[in-house]
Amino acid sequence: MPNETVLHLLQWLLTAMQLSILVPMLVVWRRWRHFSPPVKLLSWYVYLSAAAAIGARLLYPHYFATNYGFLVGFNLGKVALFGAVYHQVLAPGPGRRVVAVATVATLAGGVIAAAHDFELAVTISRVAQCAVLAGFALAYLNELLNHASARPVAQDPLWLLSVGQLLYSAGVITAFSLDYLSATEIDNYVKFSFASISGLVFNYFLTLAFLRADPTSDPAPETKGQPVDQLAGL
Repeated sequence: MPNETVLHLLQWLLTAMQLSILVPMLVVWRRWRHFSPPVKLLSWYVYLSAAAAIGARLLYPHYFATNYGFLVGFNLGKVALFGAVYHQVLAPGPGRRVVAVATVATLAGGVIAAAHDFELAVTISRVAQCAVLAGFALAYLNELLNHASARPVAQDPLWLLSVGQLLYSAGVITAFSLDYLSATEIDNYVKFSFASISGLVFNYFLTLAFLRADPTSDPAPETKGQPVDQLAGL
């Protein structure tokens, strides 16, 4: 397949990934009144994602020499927003404190890196976003396993968010690891297709999270049920 054709396909895939944020956005508009406070906070992600994509397309390269500012702003904004969401839903204790410290440290590190070298800040903020938010997702899943609930986990919007984030982090880290292994132009095609597909997968889980959210979707108190039994019933 000619390189030009592949580039056009990759561009369409990237555009589809960026436009896919409109799906969870429409769900947010229709169902916002049904959301619990943490999910209402999470819903601001759709505007963050849309603003970063639209800003980059409208202002780069006409007004800015690079789109680094939008990439750094999106990555750090996502860490700040998701950190606030997980801080709300995790039970008081070490896990919640770690979320707060990790969020502040990531934001501070990203700002310092941006002041020194914007290109370096893009890499740092991207890796930090994937690693830190994957850690937050694992912390929530661990807490969910240790505190059984009558609510099926597949109906828990934060469970769906966490699974989506873990898949997204794995895909993006795999994709951009190819920067250090690239030997041919095909590697770059694989990298950007991986990143775009990872974004589509994340937006799918985000849409499910908003569709299944309701005012009682906060983590339920511990019961005598066994989490493993609930997972086996999915």
